[in-house]
Amino acid sequence: MKQSICISALLALAAVFAPAGQAAEGGSIASKIEELGKMTYLKVADLRAVKRDGLLRIQATLENTSSDNQQLYYRFRWLDADGFTVWDEEAWKPEVVYGMQKKVIAVVAPTFKATDFRLELQSPKNAGAPSQIAPTSVEGTLGR
Repeated sequence: MKQSICISALLALAAVFAPAGQAAEGGSIASKIEELGKMTYLKVADLRAVKRDGLLRIQATLENTSSDNQQLYYRFRWLDADGFTVWDEEAWKPEVVYGMQKKVIAVVAPTFKATDFRLELQSPKNAGAPSQIAPTSVEGTLGR
């Protein structure tokens, strides 16, 4: 009886102290990515995050599975431990990922308050995505 209780306790402790990456390995990247539309040819092949000198540093490896060049737009949303936004919304950054290429994007959080993030992605060749992203225009509003 005592032996089965000890084994149960050890198994429970092993489950608590098991590396989190093993349990959620398949969903860990997906939980940090927000795709605006279904990515047809582009995917995040690897995603790493580390905190150094008090700042969160992110390295994402993007992979183009097509032989055609793919246009990609991305931005990061910086969050605190409770999931609240801690920085202003970033502008979309354009990137070309050439056919069959893997490309690394490395960024550093703009504030010490950022402890988490979401990587937002969109591509003109996504189903249902806008055909282009244009900056907000103030043309025609001047002189009114």
